Amino acid sequence: MTELLHMSDNYLKEFDATVIDTGDGYVVLDRSAFYPEGGGQSTDHGELSNGELTVAVKEVRKIEGKIRHLVEGQPFAVGDTIHGTLDWARRYECMRFHTCQHVLSRYLQLNYGVETKGNNIKPGESRADYTPLESFDEDMKREVEAGANAIMNQNLPVEIRNMPRSEAIAFLEEKEYQTRYLEMVPKSVEEFRILLIGDYDAASCAGTHVANTSEIGTIQIGKSKNVGAGVRRIYFKLSDR
Repeated sequence: MTELLHMSDNYLKEFDATVIDTGDGYVVLDRSAFYPEGGGQSTDHGELSNGELTVAVKEVRKIEGKIRHLVEGQPFAVGDTIHGTLDWARRYECMRFHTCQHVLSRYLQLNYGVETKGNNIKPGESRADYTPLESFDEDMKREVEAGANAIMNQNLPVEIRNMPRSEAIAFLEEKEYQTRYLEMVPKSVEEFRILLIGDYDAASCAGTHVANTSEIGTIQIGKSKNVGAGVRRIYFKLSDR
């Protein structure tokens, strides 16, 4: 098993680890700060080095129960000591986008009664799907954009908290989170990772996030389109304040 360092520290840029498995095109480490693609968030990129050879990490994925760092060839051996370095610009942009998506989703939930069906968090432009949302005209777009920016401009602290399963579900139900999605989590998972954005939002999330909404910048909502019965996909970008 790989210890996922991002689960406790989203700002960790470098780390040391030991190779526990390797094959043609991948390396498995005993610990890693790289985010493996999942939960709608794109993978981290970066480098791995044993002090003599440095290779690029093209993707990180969970495959056959293992966190594989996808690289060229088979550069390392089991037992090698490795230093990992994240492409921090890419990771930090994903953090900003992901926290922004939670603010946007909560705003739409509170003001328009919609649920989040899914998301795709990546640098440059991200998106999220909402239902029931048949239309999203220009007036509504500008109102939602201004509303979400007003929330982020409050400089709300963002906290990660781990809770036992039953306590987490009760807490999120009280906060009116979409707890029916938690029923899909295997019963073997006894602890949930909870994201708190001030008193504004609470959610179960394994992704990476900034420490304060002041780091996000300004959301710019772009196009939207229908992607199913009552489901609308909204695209958004970020700019610095």
